Amino acid sequence: MRIETFLELLLEAVTENPNINLVREKAVKIVQEIRETGNHELADALDKIMERRMARQDHGTYKNYWNYLAKEMSPDLATGGGKDMHEQQYIYLVHECGLQKDDLFLDIGTGSLRGSKKVITYLEKKHFHGMDISEELICFAKNRVANNHDLMQKEPWLEIDDRFRFSKTFPGKCFNFCFAKSIFTHIYPDAVWDCLVQLRKVVHNSGKFYATIFKDNNVKVYHGDVKKMYYNTEWLAETSDLAGWSLEEIGDTRVGQYMCLFKPIPIQYC
Repeated sequence: MRIETFLELLLEAVTENPNINLVREKAVKIVQEIRETGNHELADALDKIMERRMARQDHGTYKNYWNYLAKEMSPDLATGGGKDMHEQQYIYLVHECGLQKDDLFLDIGTGSLRGSKKVITYLEKKHFHGMDISEELICFAKNRVANNHDLMQKEPWLEIDDRFRFSKTFPGKCFNFCFAKSIFTHIYPDAVWDCLVQLRKVVHNSGKFYATIFKDNNVKVYHGDVKKMYYNTEWLAETSDLAGWSLEEIGDTRVGQYMCLFKPIPIQYC
């Protein structure tokens, strides 16, 4: 229970809890109690996690980091990618992954819509759903839609969420095509797990989830921070299986980074 509480506190910290100092104090107390039981190895590991996750309030949390980038840079630059990213992403999803016009599409980390504009206009009306952790980026995205007739008539659903609460954010939806570009490249293992578990609840058994990563199988699980995160794909495959997915490594693609395809292990969720 103590470990579960500790992870909950870390989740609070990385979602810009206004009382981040209080979160830190509670986490330190839990680690101290674990150390007093004689489990120094676990306590040291948790200390290391906490140090990295709460190192800097502006860059040490996901939401703060992306809001910071969106304020300091133009939203499109904060979203990342090259000049023709939206064209490459569209070609990849439609022509190489088989995205259909009537697919119910979920874009995780939709950002400023820089890479999703053509996807929105390609899909049927109300079939595009975008989620992002940054209020700054979602606000910009909504303004982009409001000022573009082709986008506006498609009525994309854009929401802010900081904990992958897909079923709460898009109630009643059962997606058959999901995409996360540059999400697993910036989040820690517990957040990857959270995303996979929560996403499985809203994806049809025949659905697909494409996600990019930075691959490094020389590490046991991961290395890096919110700026750039590398994962061992063997660990990712094992974690995916536990969360209800099978993992297929696709490799380098036209959208950049290393692409993985997650296929649902048949369980009736939605």
